[in-house]
Amino acid sequence: MASAVATLTTSAQVVRRMMAILAADVVDYSRLTEAGEVDTHVRLRALRVQTIDPCVVSYRGAIIKNTGDGFLASFDSAVDAVRCAVELQRELVASESSLPIDRKIRVRIGLNVGEVITESEDIYGNSVNVAARLEQFSPPGGIVISAAVLASVKSTMDVLVEDIGELELKNISQPVHAYSICIPGIDHASRLPRRAKLPSIAVLPFRSPSENPEESYFSEGMVDDIIFTLASVRGLLVISRTSALLYRHEPTDLQKIGQELGVSYVLGGSVRRAGSKLRISAELSHVETGSVIWTDRYDGDLSDLFDLQERIATRIVWSIAPHVREAELKLVMRKRPENMNAYDLLMRAIDLLYRMIPSDFALAGKVLREAIAADDTYATAYAYAALWQVHNINQGWTTNQEADSIAAAKLAAAAVDRDPGDGFALAILAHTKAVLFRDYDNSVRLFDRALEVAPGNAMAWTLSSGVYSYTGQTKSAIKRAEKGMRLSPVDKQSFFYLLFLALAHYVDGTHDEAIVWGQKSAALNPRLCSNLRWLIASLVAVGKTDEARHFARTLLEVNPGFRLSNYEKWCPLQTDLRNELLGRLQSAGLPQ
Repeated sequence: MASAVATLTTSAQVVRRMMAILAADVVDYSRLTEAGEVDTHVRLRALRVQTIDPCVVSYRGAIIKNTGDGFLASFDSAVDAVRCAVELQRELVASESSLPIDRKIRVRIGLNVGEVITESEDIYGNSVNVAARLEQFSPPGGIVISAAVLASVKSTMDVLVEDIGELELKNISQPVHAYSICIPGIDHASRLPRRAKLPSIAVLPFRSPSENPEESYFSEGMVDDIIFTLASVRGLLVISRTSALLYRHEPTDLQKIGQELGVSYVLGGSVRRAGSKLRISAELSHVETGSVIWTDRYDGDLSDLFDLQERIATRIVWSIAPHVREAELKLVMRKRPENMNAYDLLMRAIDLLYRMIPSDFALAGKVLREAIAADDTYATAYAYAALWQVHNINQGWTTNQEADSIAAAKLAAAAVDRDPGDGFALAILAHTKAVLFRDYDNSVRLFDRALEVAPGNAMAWTLSSGVYSYTGQTKSAIKRAEKGMRLSPVDKQSFFYLLFLALAHYVDGTHDEAIVWGQKSAALNPRLCSNLRWLIASLVAVGKTDEARHFARTLLEVNPGFRLSNYEKWCPLQTDLRNELLGRLQSAGLPQ
């Protein structure tokens, strides 16, 4: 169904669209909250982040609103809505299968299709009300659809339904003919076919007894190389370090961490430094059973740190993925700096870089140069230095765009030269070629190499989404951006991941969806100019010029020297997409 776009000139005008509506509600929510209020809230929030939202997005839907015990979603296609509903019920059953029946979160779903009134953040109309009323007739874990939905999908889908007749719905004058979708085994969760699930792990920041802020970054950052090594192993899902950082000051609650991050294993530990001496303790726990399946302690000098990390990573892989050959792990192990000072400096720079505050950002560049000077063989320092240059250009803080673009490419290439098997370095080089030079073909090849050696790297998946957006391959772009978000579900820098999903939807023409993700990114970091550009253009595309002008003013506050004529020279989109973008940015009041 084509999207209806209208410019509102008076308050009396409304926008109507044909849409499929999915209404869902948690069964016995009051009883669940009474029995365990915090537990129910945390589990429902985790299901939304890990199961509900990704499922809706993957079927091209949009969450319109979340209530305390349910949600409302919209789809352009009734077929997508039905497929999403069936998949969602299967996923929810699988997710809750290990819990007692009286603690399971189960959902009722109602589906309807018809004309609705759309506004910026909500939808209204009789069709929406019908979907909500049908949901109340659904059995726990079931789906009830209107005759209109069945008529829309029966020629495309082989849907097995039970006719439940004409239903009298509350505050609906005419009866609605409804059907219940038959989902084989829906009442027997243990018999449901389940998707193959990769072993997944979150590596928590290793704790340090020191309360000195200058020292605490070391204990948080030293797990980065362990995560990198694990992410390089095929068949292992690794949550990004920045997502796990959220738990650095909290007591270790395995159930909470497992539910919120969607992992089956958690690695924690501690680091003690005394002069040049180092003691590392590590503990690997299984979330579902709460049992510690492996623990160990290592003593040595600071010069031995990287050997210790390699031993820990190898031991973890042996414990949770015995089919992964240790030899393969060694092949993808990234090279290590021989100078401890370079590693310290890199950790400091990463912390400063993503604040997107000019003074801190400038200091991050200085610290990265110091890290490279401290160890010229350290590939990761070169990769982050290249990424710093890309951000510097995107933010409009460069004083010589052409020179900085060349510098970014040289730094990224230097990172790969120093370690051709470093997936992160390959991803940064690929991103640099796409975003600064429009070298799409080489960018794609490099991203393929990066994901071959590091298939669990959230940043590689997210950055690779960009080149597919720039060339108009939006379905692949959306899937890759979603994959990156799944690998880093609560990342402190999630604004960076969200902007790539906003970009993918903007180029796809699903501008309302682009606005949702762009606004989420802006709420987390209002100073990210890349995101602001896609958000402004998306708002213009749907006729929300006043809102677009508001964000245009924000962009000019961050980057007062922004000019369309300059941005045109390096905007990464292909020509036709680029011209359309520039026109929309100009409509929002950005200077030529």
